[in-house]
Amino acid sequence: MKNLILSIIVLAGLLPGCVKEDVAPVMECGFVGFKYYKDEEDFLGEMSRNYILLGVDTAYDDDQIQEFISSVKDNLDHNYSYTVQTTAGYKFKEIPVKLKSSKTCGQIAYIISRLEKNEIISYVHYTMDTDDCNDMIGRPMGNKCIISYGSNFYVRVHDKNDLEDLNRIVSETRTEIVGPNAFMPEVFELRATKYSLGDALKMANYFHETGLFEYAEPGISQYPVE
Repeated sequence: MKNLILSIIVLAGLLPGCVKEDVAPVMECGFVGFKYYKDEEDFLGEMSRNYILLGVDTAYDDDQIQEFISSVKDNLDHNYSYTVQTTAGYKFKEIPVKLKSSKTCGQIAYIISRLEKNEIISYVHYTMDTDDCNDMIGRPMGNKCIISYGSNFYVRVHDKNDLEDLNRIVSETRTEIVGPNAFMPEVFELRATKYSLGDALKMANYFHETGLFEYAEPGISQYPVE
């Protein structure tokens, strides 16, 4: 009887649809699909199950980035032609990468946590699906785009001469102050790192939820992926 049961189990594993390929372990889902706008939740989009965004310091050249991505054996689609995107004045290069197969939020959380352990990686973010793939003046960026965010976010204080609350929450969240805006001194650019209590979207939402600031918003961007 034991041999019969074992044979059934083995056979079931060989039947089409019974073998699960490229299954990532699962962690607690960390996806946040909204930011705040005028005290209301502003929905950004459904989580993409096929793409994530890598952030790498500009100190690394494109060859080093390519070598690292090629070295990641699990979960990334190495047949995908990714593009390294650089923004003038921004500290990080950003690379949307495709997963081998669609993943759940918990699986993507695990993939993010694994990638962030690498020195070359400054941050890894969830992405969101969108039907809009045009730039700010309506020009097509590609056939398919995703939405995501960088590591920086923006907080407006009530009084630029009283930064006690700002400094305290920055310390509590292990975020960083990049500096004040040159034209709006009440607005401070902050940065979330992989050692902060959350990524830039989570931290912007948290700063807003404290009720201590006029507003806190992440920098949301579109990224062409096809």
